[in-house]
Amino acid sequence: METWSVDQVCGWLVEKNLGELVHRFQEEEVSGAALLALNDRMVQQLVKKIGHQAVLMDLIKKYKQKSQELKSPGETAPVMQAEDEQCSSPSSGGEQMPSSYPADNLDNGLIDHRVLKQRRNVRHILARNKALQWTKSYVLPEFPYDVKCMLAEQKCPDHSMRIRIIEFLQADMTKYLQGSLYPTTQQYNDVVNALLQAHPFLDEDGCGFFLWKRALKDRFKYVRRPIEDDEQVMRNKCKFGHRRGQTRKSLADIRFDEIKIVQIKEEAVCLDSEVDERINWFQQEYVKTEKDWREIDKRMSQTLEIRRKLIAGRTPLKDILKMFPFLQCPYQLFREFQLLTRTDIYKKTRHILESYSENILASLSLVDNPINIALQEKMKHHTDEDTLKYMKMTATCLLLPDAFGEDSSLFVVVNDKVQVSTPVLEVKNPFNMDVCEFSLYLEKERLTKVDDCVTALAALIASFHVFGIECPRRLSQTLTFLETLIFDAHSPYSPSMKEKEKEVGFQHTVT
Repeated sequence: METWSVDQVCGWLVEKNLGELVHRFQEEEVSGAALLALNDRMVQQLVKKIGHQAVLMDLIKKYKQKSQELKSPGETAPVMQAEDEQCSSPSSGGEQMPSSYPADNLDNGLIDHRVLKQRRNVRHILARNKALQWTKSYVLPEFPYDVKCMLAEQKCPDHSMRIRIIEFLQADMTKYLQGSLYPTTQQYNDVVNALLQAHPFLDEDGCGFFLWKRALKDRFKYVRRPIEDDEQVMRNKCKFGHRRGQTRKSLADIRFDEIKIVQIKEEAVCLDSEVDERINWFQQEYVKTEKDWREIDKRMSQTLEIRRKLIAGRTPLKDILKMFPFLQCPYQLFREFQLLTRTDIYKKTRHILESYSENILASLSLVDNPINIALQEKMKHHTDEDTLKYMKMTATCLLLPDAFGEDSSLFVVVNDKVQVSTPVLEVKNPFNMDVCEFSLYLEKERLTKVDDCVTALAALIASFHVFGIECPRRLSQTLTFLETLIFDAHSPYSPSMKEKEKEVGFQHTVT
C-alpha cells in the first residue's frame, strides 16, 4: 500500500464499499503513503460520516497489523543471528553462553534475562540507526495542488495554508518514523531546513526557521494529546510527566488525566469547527459595506478567550488580524480593551489631554520645541475656542515623550516614515485642520486610520494591551504616566514618576 498512487487508493475504496469517499480523496491527493499516515483528526476532516470514519480507520488498522505480522519473522532473524555471533565470539574468552531459546525454556516461558537484555539493546541500536538515516536524505512530501500553486507563486501563506503544510510535514515524518510521534531535535531541524531551502521565501525576516519548527513541534504535541492507550505515550508520561522535585503521579491522578485528555479531544473537535465557522463569518462580514455591529460585538465577545490564547502563544500578528479583521477598527480595539480592563479608554484619554495640555505646553523644557513653536504660529490665525483647544490637545499628544525626556520616535512620527516595529502614531500636517491625518502603525504597517488625536492616542495605548506587546524601555515613563491616569492608580513601575511630574508642572486632577 505504501507505493499506491491516488487512483489505486480510490480503487481500493470502491472495493471496500467506500466509493462515496473517492471524490474527496482525489481532491486531497491521498496516496498510499498518505493513507497509512492518516490520524484520527485527519480522518475527521477528510470524511464527514462517522460510519465511514470508523470503517476506514478499522481497515487501515487491520492492514498495519497484517503487514506487521508479515514483517516480524524477517526482523527477528538478524537479531537472533547477531546474538548467536556474540555468544560464540572469540573475544568472550572461549566461554560459551547457554542457548538463548531452548525448546524447554520456550515451553516453560523461561528465557535467559541476559539474552533478553542483549536482544533489546540490538533492537534499540538498529531502530536508532534507521531513524537517523532518513534525516540525511530527507525529501519533502508531495503537497496538494493548491499548496503547490502557492509555493510556485511564492506567496506568503495565510494561517490555513500554514496549517496544511505543517499537517503534511507531520504526516510525512510520522511515516518515516514508522508511526512514532517523538521526533528528535535533529529531525525537526532537518525537515525545516529542507522546507526553507526548497522555498526560501518562507523564511520571513530571518525568523522563519524557529516559527516553522515551533509550529511543527506543536502539531506533534496536538496529535499526541488525544492518544491515551499508546504504550510509547504512556511510557513517556511516566518518565517526563512530573516536574523535578515532585513525586510521581498516583494511579488515580494518571487515570484522571486520561479522562481529561478524552474530554479535551471531544471538545477540540467541536471547538475547531465552531472557531472556523466564526472566523469565516468575521472575514465575510468585514468586506460588507453595511455591517451588523450588534452581531459583531456579540461574536467578538464570544471569541475573546480564543484571541487571548493565540496572542499569549505568540501567534504572528498578521495571522490574528486575518482571523479577526475587526481589530483593525478603533471602535473594536477600544471595546477589546474594555473587555480586558473594564475601562473606557477613549473617555479617559480625552480627559487626560484636556486636563494636562496647558501644563505640558507651558513647561520650560518644551518652550523651544519645534512643535510648540509651530503651534504658537498656527494659533495666531485662529480665534475659534474649539479649534484652539483641539490644536493644543494635538500638540500635547505629540510632546508627551519630550516632557519626560524620552525617545519621541517610539511614540509618534510627524511627516516622516515609520521605522520601528512597536505601536507608533504617524501624523501628517498636525495643525492643518483640513488635511491632518492620524494613523496607528504596528510592525511597520498601518493598522488603522483615525480621525483625531484623542482616538489616535487611545488606540496607541490600547494596542499595547490588546496585542500583548512589551513597552519599550525608552518610552516606559510616558506610558506609565498615561496608564496611571487611565486606571486611576499610581503605577509601581516608575518610582521617579512624582519627581518627573513636578519638573514639568503636572497637577493631578484624577484621584
